[in-house]
Amino acid sequence: MQKLTAGVAVAALLSASPVFAEGKPIRLGYAAAITGGLSPYDSVPGAECAIERINAAGGVLGRPLELVARDMKSDAVTSSVVAQELVDMGVTAILAPPTDDTAIPVAALAAARQIPVISVGSTQVQLPMASPTNTYLTAYGDNLAAGAVAEIAIDRGMTTAATMVSRDYGAYGIVIPQYFSDAFTHLGGKIVGSVNYNMGLSDYSAQVAEVKAMDPAPQLIVGGFLMPEAGVIPRQFKAGNIDVAFMGTDGFDDPGLIEIAGQGGASVTFVTHGFPSEGSDLKAFYDDCTARGHKIENVFFALGGEAVMLVADAITRAGSDDPAAVNAALAETEGFHGITSSSITYKGQHGVPIKEMSIVTIKDGAFTSEGTILPKYIPAP
Repeated sequence: MQKLTAGVAVAALLSASPVFAEGKPIRLGYAAAITGGLSPYDSVPGAECAIERINAAGGVLGRPLELVARDMKSDAVTSSVVAQELVDMGVTAILAPPTDDTAIPVAALAAARQIPVISVGSTQVQLPMASPTNTYLTAYGDNLAAGAVAEIAIDRGMTTAATMVSRDYGAYGIVIPQYFSDAFTHLGGKIVGSVNYNMGLSDYSAQVAEVKAMDPAPQLIVGGFLMPEAGVIPRQFKAGNIDVAFMGTDGFDDPGLIEIAGQGGASVTFVTHGFPSEGSDLKAFYDDCTARGHKIENVFFALGGEAVMLVADAITRAGSDDPAAVNAALAETEGFHGITSSSITYKGQHGVPIKEMSIVTIKDGAFTSEGTILPKYIPAP
């Protein structure tokens, strides 16, 4: 395996003068949630833009990358069918969908050939734990994010919190409250209650009443919220005259949140993968991709690009497009300079990267950066 610093080769390519790659393409598969409820948390365009940039700068090993994307329709069974198709095509790596129940089938089918599988949007540590020899997250793990949320709450002087739990979408809606409860109590806070809810409802007055009855009252509510509930629930709590803050992770990171949450949006704080501040790598990626004709939907566009860059870097360091060699190189990634984070490390992390998170609030009708965080206490997965 070639001894190159992680990220240097890809970064050098992207800053070089255009030298278009030639030769047989290196195929990357993408079992993507192009349609269905998970579609906001995947991004084929983000992956495509990263490939365009890499190919325009000379490709990888002098060869162009090629993306083969298939719609798994946000369905676990369809995900298995799509994954088998990509494995049979002989792809070098597979980008996978954003929940453990849809990505685990992809990883299991790819494992026999040691094809690396890297989920674009999943934050669920259960995914690499289920297929530890070939599976990686592009994003941070839920335990890291929940630890960050707990630290932010304690730093703001909050001492009481309630959780909201949903079992409608893989592990995400369950483990975020669990990890948060672990970290919050570890840091000195108290969990005063937990409320169950289902996605797809228009009326959450029962949950509002449950929280209103809690004694002592929670200053904060935390859950693994996804859109549109991430906006609907804070709005309905605001309408119910409950003075409570909402915190969560990347499920809040959708521009539609601002309109859906309405006045309830002012109560929301979340940690996410990055923020496009002026001068940031994320802003530069967005600007370049926009100029290339791509539409930026949300931060998962950047994670799609970052997943491609991580694989491209592993191919470069392996000196080969052989899946097993690329998988071995990916596992040794250390200090990779990506799009959402200036340092991404898999080495010794069992597929769950160590990377900083951005803190975001809503002020004056817009997402606002409150800086970055890497929590001191991380709940065990």
